[in-house]
Amino acid sequence: MKRFIHNLGIDDIPLDSIVIGDDLALVPMGRSRGEVSKEPFKLEHAVIGICVTGHCEIKINLQSYDVESPMLITMMPGQIIEGVNFSANLDGFFIMLSKRFLDMLNLPGWQQQYMLIFNNPVSAISADTLHHIKIFYAILHHAASDVENPFRLQVIENLIRVFYYGGVSKFRRFECGGVVKNSIVEHFMELVQEHYREQRLIGFYADKLCVTPKYLSKLVKDHTGRSAGEWIESHVILEARAMLQSSDMTIQQIAVSLNFPNQSFFGKYFKRATGLSPKQYRHSK
Repeated sequence: MKRFIHNLGIDDIPLDSIVIGDDLALVPMGRSRGEVSKEPFKLEHAVIGICVTGHCEIKINLQSYDVESPMLITMMPGQIIEGVNFSANLDGFFIMLSKRFLDMLNLPGWQQQYMLIFNNPVSAISADTLHHIKIFYAILHHAASDVENPFRLQVIENLIRVFYYGGVSKFRRFECGGVVKNSIVEHFMELVQEHYREQRLIGFYADKLCVTPKYLSKLVKDHTGRSAGEWIESHVILEARAMLQSSDMTIQQIAVSLNFPNQSFFGKYFKRATGLSPKQYRHSK
């Protein structure tokens, strides 16, 4: 959680922030800001960001988003964030929750909501909705700061449940930004997100979708501007970059985790895409 805060360019956690172990953090935007990380990093926590004023540009799992206030950003564990830029007047707040904490909440229908949010992390909100979210955040912040309350965590858990039950469906506007809707293309993107670590051949995805590789690649190209193979490679390279930058894994371990037959094959694949060997890329950062 602290790594995520640092990657956002917040060198010193603001005094009115609250961090409870590795399960919960409430952090204001736009304060104590240092240099924002341009390198991709993989989220280990869920992050709800409320942009109250200003704007920012962020890339989540290869998709670029221009966030203009008021805006709700919801990022899930496992997503890769890169290229964050903020306007000078950006303000708002982050609510960060660990995966363990989310699992403990046992929210009904969460898996369906998870995939919708995972694929559509940014949505505009009305001034009225922003007003109600700010009230919720103030109540949550007050409860989390009450260290004398022996039931503090239980209060926090139930406040988040109330937020989920009463508001999350109203706050979300599930739209595929910038991509013309097509059921095959959408299913392909979901399959890539699920299988890119193990499967890099277009034929695997074409078989799953009951189409030919040539047809699939053309369809994806027509609707997204990139071929199916380019999307697969982009996910693999992004994951590799994130691991090289933000983990202590050896290059051999990264190659194995991405299902390459050996380190040499992985190195050639990575260099063809980036112009650098994995070792050169890691040292350059």
